[in-house]
Amino acid sequence: MKSFYILLLSITIFSCQKEKTSLPIEENSISISSQLKTDKLQTYEFVLKNDTLISGKEGTKIWITTDLFENYTNGKITFELKEFYSKEDMILNGLSTVTNKNELLESSGMFYINFKEGGKQLRIKKGKSYEVTIPNKPLADSNIYYNDNDSIFRWDLAKTDIKVLFPDILRNCAFRISVGKDNAGGFFKETTLDSLKIAQKIDSLKLIKILEEEEKELKKNINNDQMVVVDELNHDLKYDKYRDINNNERLTKEEKEKRIKNRDAFYNSMAEISSFSSDKLGWINIDRILDYEKLKKITIKNNDKLFDSDYVIFYNYLEQKSLINHYLNDFNSDYVCPELRIKGKIKVIVYTNNEDKIFYDKFYIDRNSNTEFSLKLKETTLDKLKQELISN
Repeated sequence: MKSFYILLLSITIFSCQKEKTSLPIEENSISISSQLKTDKLQTYEFVLKNDTLISGKEGTKIWITTDLFENYTNGKITFELKEFYSKEDMILNGLSTVTNKNELLESSGMFYINFKEGGKQLRIKKGKSYEVTIPNKPLADSNIYYNDNDSIFRWDLAKTDIKVLFPDILRNCAFRISVGKDNAGGFFKETTLDSLKIAQKIDSLKLIKILEEEEKELKKNINNDQMVVVDELNHDLKYDKYRDINNNERLTKEEKEKRIKNRDAFYNSMAEISSFSSDKLGWINIDRILDYEKLKKITIKNNDKLFDSDYVIFYNYLEQKSLINHYLNDFNSDYVCPELRIKGKIKVIVYTNNEDKIFYDKFYIDRNSNTEFSLKLKETTLDKLKQELISN
């Protein structure tokens, strides 16, 4: 991993460009969904002569080695990338955050990665992988998920771990390097995402001892003729960014909350680099399983039965980056979701199209809401439907 970042200094960096509509783009089962999509495809063509770093427009970086592919014949490679980090992009492109075990996920980002040589699909050698660095911090407890379908998103848990490079506060302190969001030139150490908080706490406790020893040594060397007043509150604040504040019995609840907030802001400002290795191409999702408040059986009645058309039922979890899309070929009978996972407030939109007209209805669900809803479909425009989908 360390050698990966050292090598970044000596490689050619490509930016994804030259969008091509001829490359495959996924299609959903309803035509209106295709019109809602944003054009996210980025492509770049190159010959793989050296280990190469490729950078996406939204900050995803893909590191590939010259021996990555088993069927590469030194021709021109077409690299394909789609990046989805905003909830709006995920919504308009019909993505869902549900596992193959029907678990609800919350996403830190999704992307599509693929390589071809001419019209030939490239395959990764057994035992080889490429490295992906993401531009933002993943949510705590996140994992990597894969999906090999372009229209039905039911994510499979991967075996790979998310790795994090984070500032080595002990070495940075020893060399008097300040720790913060702009300390990319300082010392870093590596751990996994699920061990990050533990590693930071261990480092913090070690640093506390070092700083306290320095404080004692400073006091010992003060002459008796000098009067030095140590403000106890300021002394505590010096170490609060590292200390377990909850164990400080002298602080009120409000003071503890304020100091914990300041400490969390300090850690969040640190320059962290999150990455993972993958031996698969296609759709990748960085997600965590979302704890839900309640399971509900939801029934949606389409009493009008206006059209013999396809329908989409879209669930937008307003307080999380969590989405569900259901595509129905037939809505002549009631639609029943036997176990909808409830978390906060969910905006539900049902939409369809008949010839050149779009129809929709919306309602909200939470843990205390009704469980049965009757549709009253209204005509709308594509732009208004987009706004309904992405708004609260």
